[in-house]
Order: sequence, then structure tokens, then C-alpha cells
Amino acid sequence: MAIQKDNSIMYHMSSNFGKKRIRELVDLINYHNKKYYLKDAPEISDFEFDLLLKELIKLEKENPNLKLLDSPTEKIGGYISDSFSKHTHLDGMYSLENISNNTELEDFIKRIEKRIKSPEFILEPKFDGVSVSITYKKGFLDVGATRGDGKIGENITKNIKTIKSVPLSLGGKRIPELVEIRGEVIFPISKFKSLNESIKNVAQVFSNPRNAAAGSLRQLDSSITSQRPLIFIPWGIGRITNMAIKKETELIKFFKKWGFVQLGEFIKVNNFEDIKSHFNKVLESRNNLDYEIDGLVMKLNNRDEQSIFGFTSKHPKWAAAVKFPSIMTETKIREISFQIGRTGMITPVAELDETKISGVKVKRATLHNFELLESMKLNIGDQVLVERAGDVIPKVLKITKKLNKVPFKIPTRCPCDKENLCKEGSYMFCKNIDCSEILKAKLAYLASKKSFNIIGLGKKILVNLVDNNIINNISDIFNLDFDNLMQLDGFGEKLTTNLINEINLKKEINFDRFINSLGIRHVGENISKIITKKFRNMEELQNTSLEDIISIDGVGTEIAKSVREFFSNKKNIDIIKKMLNNGVEIKYDKKVGSKLRGNTFCITGVLENFTRDGLVEIIQKESGNITSSISKKTNYLILGNNPGKKLSDAQTLGVNIIDEKEFLKLIKN
Repeated sequence: MAIQKDNSIMYHMSSNFGKKRIRELVDLINYHNKKYYLKDAPEISDFEFDLLLKELIKLEKENPNLKLLDSPTEKIGGYISDSFSKHTHLDGMYSLENISNNTELEDFIKRIEKRIKSPEFILEPKFDGVSVSITYKKGFLDVGATRGDGKIGENITKNIKTIKSVPLSLGGKRIPELVEIRGEVIFPISKFKSLNESIKNVAQVFSNPRNAAAGSLRQLDSSITSQRPLIFIPWGIGRITNMAIKKETELIKFFKKWGFVQLGEFIKVNNFEDIKSHFNKVLESRNNLDYEIDGLVMKLNNRDEQSIFGFTSKHPKWAAAVKFPSIMTETKIREISFQIGRTGMITPVAELDETKISGVKVKRATLHNFELLESMKLNIGDQVLVERAGDVIPKVLKITKKLNKVPFKIPTRCPCDKENLCKEGSYMFCKNIDCSEILKAKLAYLASKKSFNIIGLGKKILVNLVDNNIINNISDIFNLDFDNLMQLDGFGEKLTTNLINEINLKKEINFDRFINSLGIRHVGENISKIITKKFRNMEELQNTSLEDIISIDGVGTEIAKSVREFFSNKKNIDIIKKMLNNGVEIKYDKKVGSKLRGNTFCITGVLENFTRDGLVEIIQKESGNITSSISKKTNYLILGNNPGKKLSDAQTLGVNIIDEKEFLKLIKN
């Protein structure tokens, strides 16, 4: 190939020539990028490639008005942002239901076969990386974002553009007007070791390839991301317009035509034995791969059939993750300590001789509860088998060598305040609302992303504040005194000022996050959202009856009792009042209506005028409840095309059955 050697020509003297040459260079460089990164078959040397790139950079600099949207110079990086802005996904990014054994796999297939005769499944690798969504408009890359909470992620477009396997414009003849392409960003295992060796600061070394991928994507300087050998593998789509894709096999072909890379096998299967056979094959070859996978993704091939099953609040009902067995190792228990949670629950923890599992250093493992500890006859000094369950949370599985014959003594008093512990089932609780360890755990959760998201208020600072009596309950965090903080070890003027400013900035909070921050037993992120959709404000929730809480779909008797008990305690009410007096402002959804209050809806079939999520949102904004199954408490079944078993269940129980038009009339009236 002939390479332009004289780079001194001022192409902007002839705009027609410059425009033509820029288009030619963009096509050439994108072509060689594809040959090198996607097909591993380079046709020119790195030196020749660099010459083409330098020529294009020079032309674009001299003729900025001629720069093309799909220019490969966008992949160079060099942009430094102050922070990442938020991006709202057009369609939600769901997690997957986990399948851990053959029984669960058979149950999943049987559930599908109840509604689909001879279903066809696609099996593909479950890459252990970072899930992202890349939106293309009119074929050009528009936004790249992290998964985030499934609805809102971080806008990392500049960093996504530096990934060589991400095309800036889609190839092929058929291109949708808009498409959200979902996939995984992974870090090759072969490049992982050399990356860690290049990092001078030991504290910044990555523990595994997945962390390396995440850390590389979240660089504020995209030139750093551009130097990392990240690979993007598409595995699905969200919103798509002006184009119908009927099957997953069809989608996989489009990914290749559009210019994306494919790793591993994406195969079509029809029965349990074929799934099991392919699973064992991939499991055996797992250690020979240059990328980490933790199982297979199994999904219905037919996208119309997927619509019949729909979604739960967390995952699609037509897909699942068939997980590989967790990786285990053997080590020794050095000590047994106790962790006190924000609800007062005491969890025994095994302090271990440090070991590595799947490249991650492990020093501690949960023992879950005291009944399990007793039944396993564990004690300090025993040799044990430790597993990272789901490759995440370490836990002790069993004793491999009993070295301590003395039974472990179960505590009867709280290790913190020496109060008597209360036993409930398999668990032990400290019921002292003033216990300092419970307070520390509550504060850590209150400051976390799931609640007030107070950046910089870490565990060490919180321990310092509680131990020095600066904070005596969670309301005190919003009334910190500058002079008092300055007297503590480790607090300088800058840290103190930044911390107080950050707390003041975060005093405004949504109703559901506020409830989540209070540390009510059994009430986490999801239950907080369910409860706050029922009540218009804090006062209404505080004064409600136990029966009203129990009537909320998704809230059982035990949760309802816990909520009622919390708001019946004067100390808790006083703390909430102090939080509000200290400047906390609860944001209520002003758009919430009451037209559907007291009614529970279920949806079945494929909708014509709404997306399922859109319909759910309308119902909830009018104070209606949503349920995923038909029961005596269900008031209405909203009927779409190709309804499932819910229709016959509704007919049997005498539930009102309405279509979309009738639902709109119900809202109007």
C-alpha cells in the first residue's frame, strides 16, 4: 500500500480535496482497526498505521469543519472531565436470575415449556466484566454509559470511544434509527499482569481483570483509558426503532455486520442435555481462555416469546445465568470475631490466614449465624474450606481438619455494650438502640450511595466521630460543628470544610432513600420504594396502621410489624425530627395521584399502546399497586395479546379483566 510521505501539504487550500482525503483516511484507518482488533489479521505495520493516523490528525486540525462523526481520532483520548454526568437508559438494564444446579435448570426449562411448545434457547458466555450501554443514533455513536442502577448510569462516552473494538459508526446495510447496544467491557487476562507491574503505587494495583476493566472505564482522563487493552463484547439490545429483530440469532449476525467483535461460542440449543453438555465443555476450557467468564447466559431465542414472559422488578423471566461452581481454597481460622449490623444482628466472622481465591486476597469469611457455627463445630485453629459464593462473598463451607477439640462458646452479651442478646430463630440481636457499634453500622449505610450518598464520609471518620462522642445518633451527622471536628486527630481545616460542605449539599433526599437510611429491620432499598409509593408523606407513614402496611403488595406481615414497631418507638421519632430540624429535606413525588389508590393490578400478554414499564409507572403514580401473580387481593388484570396462565387464574378467582382501552377509561374516570 502506498503511504503519503509528504505531510506538509496544506490541504485546507482545497476543501474538496481535503474532504475527499479525510473520508478516504477515515475509511482506511477504520478498515485496518477492524482487521487488527476484530479479525487479528493486520495488513500493514504499526508504523504505516501511525503515518495514516498522523496525516488524518493534521488534516482535521487544519480543517475542523470537515471532521467526520466516525473519525478514528476520537479514539485517541486526552479529554479530562471534572466528573461523570448521569445518563438515563431508554430501556432498563436488568440483572439475571442465577441458576446454580441441575434442579434449578430443569425448573427453569419446565417453567418456559408450560407456555412455549419446544422452546429454542441461545447459550452464550457470561463475561466477568463491566456492563455498559452504547446508544447509536442514525448509525453514529451517541452515548456510552455504565449500567448504574439499571435505570441511570454514568456517562462515560469519551472513554467508550477509546475502545478499539467499539465502532464509532455502524457498518452494514441495515442500520436502525436508534439502538441501545448492551454488552460487557472486559480486560484480557494476558494483559492484566503487565498492567499491574506497570503501576508504581502498590495501593492502586487491581485485584482482578474485572476491577481493571472497571477502573480503566472510570478514568477522568480518557487518554489513560485509551492505553488499556479493553474489549467490548455485545450481548443484547435495549430500545431499538425503525427495525424489527425477531430472534437472538439474527441479532448476533447484526452485531458482526455492524462491526463488533465476538468472543466465545454463541450456540442454539433445544433441550436440557444439550445445555448441560455445552456447559461442561465450556467449564473444562475455562482456564484456557484469555478472558474471565463465570458461567453461561441462557435466553429464549424468539424475541416475541420473550415478550410473553416479561420482567420482574429485577430480571427478565425469559433468561438466566447458569453459574459455574464457585472457586474454593483451604486455610486456617485465626480468630472468630463478631460483626454488628445496622439492625443489631450479630454475625460471627472467621478471621483467616490470608489466602487467594480467583486472584482476590481473602482474610475474612462469614459464618452466617451461631446455629451454623455450632452445627459445624468450628473453632479457632481449625483448617477449613473457604468459598467465594458467586465469586464474590467468601464463606466457610466445612472443616477439613479439626485441630481445636474445645467447643466454641456462643456469646450471650453484646460484645460492644455488654447488653443481653436476644435470640430470634437462628440469629442473635442486640436490642439496645444506643449501642455504638449499631450506630456506626447505621451511619455507614446512611452515608452510602443507597441513602444520602455523602462522599468522603468513610468508616474510619465515622468510628472517630462516634468514639469521641461527636455523634450520638444518626441525626447528629447533619449538625457537625467545625471547631469540635478540628480538635480531633486527623482533621485538618480542608478536610473539615469539605466534609461539612458535602453533608450540607446532600441534605435534600428522596422519600424512599430517606426511609432506607433509617435502618428499619427488613427494610432495604426495594421495600423502601414499595412502601413510599403507598404514602404521600412522612406523617402519613408514621401514623398508618399495621393493617394498611400489610395490605401493600410485596410487604409481608413480618416486614409490616417491623415498620410499625420502628415508628411506635418515641426515640426513633425524635431522631427523625432532629434530622429534619438539622436541615434534612425530604423530597416527595408531587406528581403522585390517588385515582387508583387501594387497587392492585396485574399485567399479562404483549401490550400495544404501552411498554410494560410505562404502564407500571402510570399505575404507581396514581397510587395503584402492581403484582406479578394473580391472587384474591388482585383487583384488575390488564390484558395484552397472547395472554398467559394469569388469564385463567383471573377468571377462576373472579378478578376484573380489562384491556388497555378500558384501563385508560378507568384512569379518566
